[in-house]
Amino acid sequence: MNIQLSVKELLEPLQTVISVIEKKQTLPILAHVLIQLKNNLLTLTTTDMEIEIKTSQIIKNKEKISFTIYAKDLINIINKLPENTILNFNINFRKINIKVNKNSFELNTFKHKDFPSLPKIKNKNIIKIKRKILKNLIENTSFSMGNQDIRAYLNGLYFEINKNNIIVVATDGHRLSIGKIKQINNSFNKKTVILPRKSILEFSKLLNKNKNEEINIYTSNNYFYLITNNTTIISKLINSKFPNYLPVIPTDFNNTIIINRLNFLNSLQQASIFVEKRTKGVKLIFKNSQLYIFSNSERGQAKTQIKTKNFNKKIEIEFNINYLISILEKLSTNEINMIIPKEKNKSCLLHSMNDDIYQYIVMPMRL
Repeated sequence: MNIQLSVKELLEPLQTVISVIEKKQTLPILAHVLIQLKNNLLTLTTTDMEIEIKTSQIIKNKEKISFTIYAKDLINIINKLPENTILNFNINFRKINIKVNKNSFELNTFKHKDFPSLPKIKNKNIIKIKRKILKNLIENTSFSMGNQDIRAYLNGLYFEINKNNIIVVATDGHRLSIGKIKQINNSFNKKTVILPRKSILEFSKLLNKNKNEEINIYTSNNYFYLITNNTTIISKLINSKFPNYLPVIPTDFNNTIIINRLNFLNSLQQASIFVEKRTKGVKLIFKNSQLYIFSNSERGQAKTQIKTKNFNKKIEIEFNINYLISILEKLSTNEINMIIPKEKNKSCLLHSMNDDIYQYIVMPMRL
């Protein structure tokens, strides 16, 4: 079998799907990309058996063909070529010969029918959501996910979808991020799922790259589907129960402090120069409508000071400085509310003024 495809037709879809492929594979075919052409529709698919990415585009070629090819070799061949360069594929039983101008390359191939695939959607119970809204929900919460924690549910992003809203939660056991938007999902029963960290990273890439106004999402008992007009990502779910996070959210608002976000962020960034590497701890002292920030390490120490509003009590409390900085970088208003717990073992709440979409919880630490 022979087919001609241009660099322009192959490069962008290959860049979309190739990130799923791991360096070490349990099956050799998982290092390949499945290339299919039918009715002028060129489709590329990759999978690691946990995630599958499929992207399609209309091209002029009317031939019908399916084959697999080692994905990273293919992208290395075409990556530096002009987009109008034509690649001539000669496909045999076990080998593919690619001719590009005066150069030729021989790559392994497998039977395309042996290429594994994850289950396809069996019903149309799909939720439509604005791309920017979903993008922001993921970006503003996923940074709190755990990483390689023995508790599987911490290594992913929790979605709770019901008839009136969508809630997204991430935690690593020390901090917690909550995003909640109003979303009318007619005829949709409540569904809760935990998406793996790798899937969330792939979703973010697609949502940043894709320009569609609207995205479709669908959940089954074992899989989560994110669908655009030309790309579909299917992800297995984390088979675990997400902990009840509601009791962690403070309910006592007596110690509510109003702080200028940028002043707070800048002061913490300055203090981070002298934070002890092991603990990452920073001490905050609230006193006389002022916030004093202290850090120290074997190299020296820092003390910064900013004004606060609506608070004249004296409170001393310690936090992981990186947790505070990452939250302040996600919040967007000029002023924020910081709700300090009365007891050191209780959580602290940060959120934007007059904005209840995102809430961030941080546990104090002891230096």
